[in-house]
Amino acid sequence: MIGLKRGTVKLSSHHKQWTKLFETEKENLLSALNQFKVNIEHVGSTAIPDVPAKPIIDMLLFMPDNTDVQKIHDILEKQGYENRGEQGIPGRQIFVKGPEENRTHYLHVTKQSNDERKTMILFRNYLRQHKNARDEYNELKNELANKFSDNRSLYTHGKDKFIKKIINKAKTTKKLS
Repeated sequence: MIGLKRGTVKLSSHHKQWTKLFETEKENLLSALNQFKVNIEHVGSTAIPDVPAKPIIDMLLFMPDNTDVQKIHDILEKQGYENRGEQGIPGRQIFVKGPEENRTHYLHVTKQSNDERKTMILFRNYLRQHKNARDEYNELKNELANKFSDNRSLYTHGKDKFIKKIINKAKTTKKLS
């Protein structure tokens, strides 16, 4: 149901079980991190109905700005997560779960005030609410997955322009509300 070899791209149709798998992992993490005031959101394509996704559960963990991040990192590593660093996004660490042959979870860890946290949620919410945008994203993702099935970096880079466009639309829509 979930898991994909590191560096590859294979999209699956959306599964309702992804939400249940997220909820289970969220509860496990919240229990392990119960001494901290963290929030965990389901993000990425597995969080958006009707969107095909790499079968890897994307999660966003954010915390108050004054949190001792190293203590959280230590607990995450005890929970089976590997810290992969910022991956080009300052102020956000990405943790992965599962062996390289079968990655199952991505956990983006950041502070409450980090703009990346806000944009990830804006993007998810916009696509949840706008079918035309979802359809356009589906088409782009399928095209890129066919073209770059063995190159996750190029697949991801190919989505950048669309993602920025949607985030800008979401910000504009939010201002108008």
